[in-house]
Amino acid sequence: MSDHFPILMDGGGLRRGPIPFRFENMWLKAEGVKDLLKQWWEEGSFSGSTSFILAEKLKFMKAKLKEWNRNSFGRVEYRKNTALEQMEYWDAKEKTSRLSLEELEARNEAKEEYKKWVLLEEITWRQKSREVWLKEGDRNTGFFHKMANAHRRRNNVDRIKINGAWLTEENDIRKGSPMLLRRCLTRGNGGLLYLGCSLRC
Repeated sequence: MSDHFPILMDGGGLRRGPIPFRFENMWLKAEGVKDLLKQWWEEGSFSGSTSFILAEKLKFMKAKLKEWNRNSFGRVEYRKNTALEQMEYWDAKEKTSRLSLEELEARNEAKEEYKKWVLLEEITWRQKSREVWLKEGDRNTGFFHKMANAHRRRNNVDRIKINGAWLTEENDIRKGSPMLLRRCLTRGNGGLLYLGCSLRC
């Protein structure tokens, strides 16, 4: 018999709520989506004040887009990888034997399909990275991935400078931030925020 008891530990973890709905710019590249949007907009029939009708139409459109994305369009990465596997299959086959016209056509279709999904993936990362100043022709998904992560990191305060000294410990930052903010708010004219104070994040 053992005197040891199991211990259940909860590391806390990051608790997230439901994922908020976002209109994906890549949807506009899908064939026939503009006609679908127009059709759904006209389908949504509501009565009431103008603002109520608009709110209900937008809710209706959101539900339609989510359903369409789930059933007809979504899973971009999976579709991209499937097309890549098809391309690699035909390339490997071509190394051992000559491809027929039908097989060449199938390989070209897989190549076009792959290019389509890569483009859509890049549009998604561009939207996430908020780098709207870059032209859509720039083929650098890795850059957009890094930028999206950089924006996430930028929302964290990992150090702050108060009276010429850098504070890096979380508790010190938590205690020092209100003091620095109070000083910033009381400097300058009429209690306005004086932007020249040295808040370094």
